[in-house]
Amino acid sequence: MKRTVILMATVSTMMLFGACKSNKPITQEQIGNKEIELPCSGYDRDTEDYFGGSGIGENVNMQNARLTALNAAKSMINAKIGGLAKGLATDYVRSQGGAAQQDDVQRIAEREITQVVERLLNDAEQVCEKMYQTPNGTYQSHIAIRISKKELANNMATALSDDQKLEGMFHRDQFRKWAEEYMKNFKN
Repeated sequence: MKRTVILMATVSTMMLFGACKSNKPITQEQIGNKEIELPCSGYDRDTEDYFGGSGIGENVNMQNARLTALNAAKSMINAKIGGLAKGLATDYVRSQGGAAQQDDVQRIAEREITQVVERLLNDAEQVCEKMYQTPNGTYQSHIAIRISKKELANNMATALSDDQKLEGMFHRDQFRKWAEEYMKNFKN
């Protein structure tokens, strides 16, 4: 009798779990998630020619929402370029030799490149802007901007060639070509 009860319980359990098995995958909608289409999406991706960034800002004041979105887009590009710029300066300085002055030259190069990036971010090309008013009365701004990699390389080359400490080791055209190639190979 005891064996029969255990056997029946085992079979019932197997049938219960077998019935729960489903061949249909669970979709995000079944979980309760809803896909949201973002305005200005796609513009934040880097291309061979541009660094891109997008931002969203919300505020009761339309201009403040716009400013928040713009600053978020600038911050996105700055985060991408920040590491790249330091790596670019380091790699270029190392490729030129002169280990005795390398640290000093690298600091100068990084400073100049950082200033160039800041100037370009202030003049970044706006490629998309969408403004919405939410049901609660606030404004939501979506902005996408981009910076030309070629213009960035040219401005860096000019800034670095104008520095007197870098003048002896720096070759503007060589750096410009080198930087353009370096940035073309840079991916998200």
